Amino acid sequence: MTIEVLHPMVHSLTKSEKRYFRLVAGRQTGDKLNAARPDVARPDATRGFLRLFDCLLRHETPGDALTTDLDRAFPGATLEPARKHLYRVLMQSLRQFEGDKRVEVRIGQLLHDSQILYERGLVQFSQDQLEKARTLAEQHERGLYVVVAARQQVEQWVRWQFDGVDEPTLASQHALIRTQLERTQTALHHAALYETLLLRYRTQGMMTSAADKLRLNDLLLEEYQLLNRHSRVGPHGRSFAMQQQHLHFQSAYFRMIGDGAGSLRVYRELDALFQQNPTLWAEQPLYYVQLLEGILTDLRLLEQYAEMPFFIDRLRLIDTPLQGLKQTIPYVVLYHSLLSLVDQRCYADAAALLNTFLTDAPAFERGLAQLALPARTEFELLLVRLNVGQGQLSAGLHRLNRVLVRPARSLPRPLYAQSRLMNLLLHARLGNADYLTYALRSVERKLNATGNVSGGEQLVLTLLRHWLTGKLSAAVLARLDAFSGSPADHQLLRDLDVRQWAERMTDRYGRKTT
Repeated sequence: MTIEVLHPMVHSLTKSEKRYFRLVAGRQTGDKLNAARPDVARPDATRGFLRLFDCLLRHETPGDALTTDLDRAFPGATLEPARKHLYRVLMQSLRQFEGDKRVEVRIGQLLHDSQILYERGLVQFSQDQLEKARTLAEQHERGLYVVVAARQQVEQWVRWQFDGVDEPTLASQHALIRTQLERTQTALHHAALYETLLLRYRTQGMMTSAADKLRLNDLLLEEYQLLNRHSRVGPHGRSFAMQQQHLHFQSAYFRMIGDGAGSLRVYRELDALFQQNPTLWAEQPLYYVQLLEGILTDLRLLEQYAEMPFFIDRLRLIDTPLQGLKQTIPYVVLYHSLLSLVDQRCYADAAALLNTFLTDAPAFERGLAQLALPARTEFELLLVRLNVGQGQLSAGLHRLNRVLVRPARSLPRPLYAQSRLMNLLLHARLGNADYLTYALRSVERKLNATGNVSGGEQLVLTLLRHWLTGKLSAAVLARLDAFSGSPADHQLLRDLDVRQWAERMTDRYGRKTT
């Protein structure tokens, strides 16, 4: 494990996890006192990986200072063994620290306990552990673990020559295994359909034409056939996972065809399902976060901003043991809060909210860099909108340039198009007509190369050409109001603040402004 991975890993530890790591390290070195006291000089046995741990903690960010410190503390080839050992001890301490917090770990421990008991001739006690493992797996809908526990029971019956087991009991066990395998296969198939649809949405955005929507029918038909094959169990017999996947699929489909109201309706059903089954997702709340984000996205699409704070607060209150998700949620909360304010042109309120996070600007930027690239890009484009709304055009352009240097293949097409069009509009605000003369042709050529140019994109390009030729008049506002594009086109115009730009570029008499 490289220093580039160890450094953020060490800094992701909570105070409790750091204390537990030092305790485990002290046990390994036989020097608990010195392990608990980092300020005390340590013997040679503890000097390697613990010194590396302290060195990584001293540096908030990787860079030349950390490299110099490491070269001084670990001359020659002494860094390599310390690095490897630190990783092993760190992972061991985290596994032990989490202990029984995860259902999969508890089930695995019961299965392991059963194997140990059986190998020592304690068959009945071994079977008891397997029953506990199977019951726990069934309660939390972990079908594969049910199969593993059931198969381990059967294998023990075989080795014990079926002592106390009759044929109906064996047949029942086989039926259980088949049922769980079928349910698991169905769940995996359903998940594959949802993930494929979600990928199409992330990469292509909303469908803007009838032909694009028609291409979704393959997934829609396959999902219908999948549900129909299992309709014999009835709607109340479906598992939480199956209902969740179905509703997630439906919401993504409605969103992709631009039906925000339909998507929001399905999300509310999904929300009710989550509220009824909190124990089934509490350990892995990722889908619940996606649910709340989906509701917020639909509310924004429908311009129902008054309802957004309620769901933003619910997102803020999520308490999860997953450190990665725990670090991401504050940025998701901030993003949707800022998005609502910027859409409504409440730039002063948005700036005040953002400043509460910028008290430690380097830490904010590091956290932003940890987001997935599409989410980080959406956030940065929103911050550019805020800069522009405040009249800070140079600051907005500086941040936007960080997005523009990313290659086209790294971004979904909607984000790629939005960033390029935002750049053109920003240069128009700055009055850089010479730059726009050739940049406009370049962007149009690149957009054509990445797919069909949508009605909204074409409208923005047309308005920019009118501005360059001095033909942009106040009549453009009526044209924007009468624009009858798809929901995706309207969302693009809102994300680009095209109306605000047009209002600024034209006066009430239709003259071009500087």
